[in-house]
Amino acid sequence: MAKENQIEQQKILRVFKLINLLKTNAGKSVKRLGESLDTDPRTVYRYFNLLEALGFQIEKQFGKFRIVDRTDSLTDSFYGTFTEEESAFLAQAISKSGKKNLLKESILKKVIARSPLELGAQRIFNAKLGVFVDELAEAVKRKYQVVLIDYYSLNSDSEKNRRIEPVGFSKDYEYIHAFEVETKSMKKFKLERISELEVTSKKHQYESLHIGYGDEFFGFSGTAKYHVKLKLSKKAYQLLIEEYPEARPFTTTAHRQFYYFEHDIAEFPGISRFILGLPGEVQVMEGDELKAFLNEQLTKQRF
Repeated sequence: MAKENQIEQQKILRVFKLINLLKTNAGKSVKRLGESLDTDPRTVYRYFNLLEALGFQIEKQFGKFRIVDRTDSLTDSFYGTFTEEESAFLAQAISKSGKKNLLKESILKKVIARSPLELGAQRIFNAKLGVFVDELAEAVKRKYQVVLIDYYSLNSDSEKNRRIEPVGFSKDYEYIHAFEVETKSMKKFKLERISELEVTSKKHQYESLHIGYGDEFFGFSGTAKYHVKLKLSKKAYQLLIEEYPEARPFTTTAHRQFYYFEHDIAEFPGISRFILGLPGEVQVMEGDELKAFLNEQLTKQRF
């Protein structure tokens, strides 16, 4: 079953990447597309048929293929409009979906049109970035060492394996902050330069050396010193990971009804603004200092 899911995942990745390759004015030849997707021309044509069945218009000019941009001529608001459920699904579809799914097909129909999610979709198109985020987030949460396989270094113009202890993501998920075991130093690694990665079963060994990096939670960075645990409604959880993606590795869910954030933070102003801005949606389960700070802020309210 795991192997079947992996094969299905690769198909999804190829379809997304193909859409990205075809969304250019110049177009691409079938041979070039096959090389980029690591597949044969016959399979490329099959993908063409799939995209056309899903509503995409593919044209051929001078031996090159491209997707026709229909944004300016759209009269149906169906195209280019993502529901909240589709938005959440899109971020996980590549790494999670292993079966036929009508919601997945709906998103494929819409992804061609411009929308607020277009920039996010561009990142998802870039092969396995969505998978890397999930795997690294789990490694951060469980404090596992990770091997970045054939990581490309721009400085040395070379590729090599890097063993790291991941600590947290940059706000845009473009980089992972991590301690490199070989050099015994904190560094930023760009996700796009990772060929593959392996999450090991080996725990962090150098936490005392994870200096120079402060968790950037709720707009404040620094040495974490206050432990907090929040119980979140679905609405609060969705806003949390959208506004503060660095908190994602430290969130859990219970039956998709309630969500929890638990971690150490450095300052209270940012997290307090988040909590007070969502009355009735967030419960402070642990963190007496945070509760005291919130009560103090409430006494200052004047309307």
